[in-house]
Amino acid sequence: MKWITGIWLLALGGWFVGCGPVAEIPRPISDSVKVGLLMHYAMDGNNKDLAGNNPDLQVVGATIKPSVREGKPNEVATYFNGTRANYAALPITNNIAVNGALSIAFWAKESGPGLYSPRVFELWPGNYGPGFYWFNWYQGKIKWAGPDWEIQPKQVFDRNKWYHFVVTHDVNAIRIYVNGELISKINLLGSIPPAAIKLPKFGEIGRMAQKDGDAFEGAVRDFRIYNRTISYNEVNYLYNQ
Repeated sequence: MKWITGIWLLALGGWFVGCGPVAEIPRPISDSVKVGLLMHYAMDGNNKDLAGNNPDLQVVGATIKPSVREGKPNEVATYFNGTRANYAALPITNNIAVNGALSIAFWAKESGPGLYSPRVFELWPGNYGPGFYWFNWYQGKIKWAGPDWEIQPKQVFDRNKWYHFVVTHDVNAIRIYVNGELISKINLLGSIPPAAIKLPKFGEIGRMAQKDGDAFEGAVRDFRIYNRTISYNEVNYLYNQ
């Protein structure tokens, strides 16, 4: 019996050696885009954070109307009219989850000139230090900026046309993706510490967060913030939803 058992164990061991380690099954993109998702507001009339981490979005003055996005006949979005009285307050209770990397993804379209230097969104830590981020869209030009940097691509974006934007920031680079493609990048190469990249406790969509000005005229939907830089494949997946 011992001899038989030994032969069996030897054969079994040889089988494992011959086959090698079992390869890890890749995580589906539909699952990976949920990893590190700190907040997700659909901006379709449901003000709940779909990630389950933050309070309800506080929509003031803005309206819910059909998005008229191609291929999405039943979709709605949140529309801002370019005045100080139209915005969505963004309370952030899990801001400490970001330390060294973040991504912000959203759909938007510009429908008018807005007010002054229109902010699609602004994250405001109470000063001009780490955590201060904003995204401008004015006369077809966009700008993704922080306390001591900005990226302003040369492309001109059409009015009344939907675009999917993803902006990322980590210790190596700052990037802008539009409709699934990387269009701008600043290399940092570790020149800033992880503590310089964090999330504040408050933000607003549709206008400047630090005061009631610089208002966006247009629509926003599917607003997400991650505590990591999402991959090119994940950016494409979100664009194609």
